[in-house]
Amino acid sequence: MILKALRTRTKVIMIAVAVAFVISIFAGYGIYSRRGGSSATTEKDKVVAKANGTNIMLSQIDMGVRQLMDQMGISNLPQSQYYILRKHVLDQIVLDMELDKEVKENKIEVTDDEINVAMDRIISQFPTKEAYQDYLSAYNIKEEDLKKELRRQLAQQKLLQTAVKTDDTVTEEEMQEFYEARGDDYFVRPEGLWVNFAIFSDEKTAQEVRDALASGQTWDDVMSQYGDKALHSTSYDKPLLLPMTTLEAQEELLPLKELKEGELSQPIQLDEEQFGIYLVKGYQKQEKIPYDEVKENIKLALSQQKAQAQRQEYLQGLVDRANVEIVDSSVFEAPKVEEPAQPSAEEEGDQGSDVGAEVVEEGQSENQAESQTAEQTETDAKEEAQQQ
Repeated sequence: MILKALRTRTKVIMIAVAVAFVISIFAGYGIYSRRGGSSATTEKDKVVAKANGTNIMLSQIDMGVRQLMDQMGISNLPQSQYYILRKHVLDQIVLDMELDKEVKENKIEVTDDEINVAMDRIISQFPTKEAYQDYLSAYNIKEEDLKKELRRQLAQQKLLQTAVKTDDTVTEEEMQEFYEARGDDYFVRPEGLWVNFAIFSDEKTAQEVRDALASGQTWDDVMSQYGDKALHSTSYDKPLLLPMTTLEAQEELLPLKELKEGELSQPIQLDEEQFGIYLVKGYQKQEKIPYDEVKENIKLALSQQKAQAQRQEYLQGLVDRANVEIVDSSVFEAPKVEEPAQPSAEEEGDQGSDVGAEVVEEGQSENQAESQTAEQTETDAKEEAQQQ
C-alpha cells in the first residue's frame, strides 16, 4: 500500500507547495530539517548520511517519516516499509538542499509583496486571526520562521518555472488513444436521475417553494424569489445527476426513484437542519460519455502528465548529481532474512533410502495437493484518472 501511495505522488513533496498547506507540513518539516542538521546531536541521535559534506541526522529522517505518514493517513507501518519511507525522506532532504543551491546560483528572489500575499492566503484558511496565532503556538512555529520558509519554497517554485521548459503539446491522436484505452474506466455516466434541487434550512420554506412550483411557476422564477433563503440550488438548465447507487445508499432519497419526468418531490428532510425539493428532469442509463464531451478533460490530464514528467526528470537529475554518502546503511536498508539451508542432493538421497512406503504415499498426497493449488497473479495498478 505504501509503495502505491508513493508512486502516485510527485517524488519530492517538499517543492509541491500548496500555500494553505505550508503551515502544517512544509514549514514544520522544512524548519526542522535545517535546524536538525546544525544542532547538537543527542545521545540517541546520529549522523546517517551526508550530502555535499552536510550531515543528515537520524532525527531529521524519522521526523520526516512521521510527517509523511500523517500526510498519507497512515498510523501503523510494517517495519520493512519503514526503511522505504526513510530513503524517500532522505531523497527529499537532498533535493531540498540541491534546490536551494540552484536558487542561489540562479539568483532567484522573492519579493516582500509576494510573501505578504502568500501569508494572507495562509491566514485566510483559519476562521480568525486568533485561531491562526493559536495554531502557531500549538506547533511552536514562529511567524518569522514561517515567512523564511515560505520565501525559500516560493523561490524554489520560481526556479522550477524558469528552469523547466515544459512541452505540454497534446495531439488529437494521443487524446483519442487515451479515450479508447481508458474511456470505459474513467468516462462513464452511471445509471441515475437528472434532477434540479433546492435545499432550505426549514421545512416551511421548502413547502412554500414546492407549492409555488406546483402552481405552474417556472423553476428559475421561484428560485429567484427564494434565492436568499436557499442553502444550495441548481439552475433549471444545469441539473445534477444523482446515481442510483447514491439514491439507494441514502434512504431519504429513495422516494425520488418513484417519480416520473417532470414530477416534484415533497420536501425531504436530509438532516436536522436541511430540507430539499427535487424536480426530476429525466432518467439516465449507464453509458460511455461521448469523446467530444470529455476531450478537453483528457487534454488537460495528458498536458499535466507531460509537464509533471518533465519536472520530475529535472528534480531526479538534481538528486542524482548530489554527492550523497550513506554513513549508516542499516537505517535505510531492511535486514536481509536468511533463507533456511536446503539439503544437498546427496543428503536428500540418504534420507530417501530410509523412508518407508507409507511415507512415500504421504509425500505423493502432498504433491497432489500442491498441484491443485492455483497460482496467484499480480494485478496492475490503474493509472490516475482525470476526474470529469
